Amino acid sequence: MNYTIKDNKIEIFDADTFEPESVLASGQIFRFGCVNDVWWVCSGENRAEIKKLGENHYLIDTNNAKFFENYFDFSTNYDIILTRLGKHKVLQPALEYSRGVRLLRQPLLEVIINFIISANNNIPRIRKSVQGICEQFGTKTEWGFAFPALEQLSKATIQDFTNLGCGYRAPYLVDTIAKLQDEKILKSLLTAKDTQTAREILLSLKGVGPKVADCILLFGLQRFDVFPVDTWIHKVYVQNFNGQETNRNKITKWFVDTFGADSGYCQQYLFYYKRKDISLK
Repeated sequence: MNYTIKDNKIEIFDADTFEPESVLASGQIFRFGCVNDVWWVCSGENRAEIKKLGENHYLIDTNNAKFFENYFDFSTNYDIILTRLGKHKVLQPALEYSRGVRLLRQPLLEVIINFIISANNNIPRIRKSVQGICEQFGTKTEWGFAFPALEQLSKATIQDFTNLGCGYRAPYLVDTIAKLQDEKILKSLLTAKDTQTAREILLSLKGVGPKVADCILLFGLQRFDVFPVDTWIHKVYVQNFNGQETNRNKITKWFVDTFGADSGYCQQYLFYYKRKDISLK
């Protein structure tokens, strides 16, 4: 995939492994949308609009091109990943359909907060809560409200989060935000020697169970040897891999043992494909 950057615009050519809807609607983020065929996405203090110019040809107009170059992981050659995973015949229909999916490189704090809110929740409610948090505690910019910094989030109370629709997760958010004031925790996550060490740190945070921890590892720490298992992936495991296990931690281990360092990529391809309610052949 070829692209150029000029004046905070990223023009992408031959984008066969980048497709806006596949990337943005694949369950990784909650601040995105589409208006008049133009996709938009916000992260931190940054916003981008993505317009299709032609077949596999896109223009990303943003306030921070370097941020989004990294955010969309344009430095990674996804053709190589797809080739490796394509050796598994059962994956081939999903890989073809989900070819435009990319794993986003998101700010860690944003991922932690978003995925605590996501636990046992639905996407419209998650999106509403996250947007409300940004509007109440984030910095106002020329395009809207940025995702709040840790200092801004520290001012939020349990009642604030409850009023914003976070439900039983509200005290978890307050507790975790207070713990993250200790800069050593975020630093230890970013510098953990291996995935299991980072997972144990995450599991010490209120509101972070095994599935949420795996999402944070994948989307916030770029640990690709994880495989978050939710209802959709459980269906894939049973229906398409003839899986018999019911314990989701063991299902996660089975997928990681099978797909190794490409597990996180595989999970996203399968998740996006299955969410479209198309069965693997």
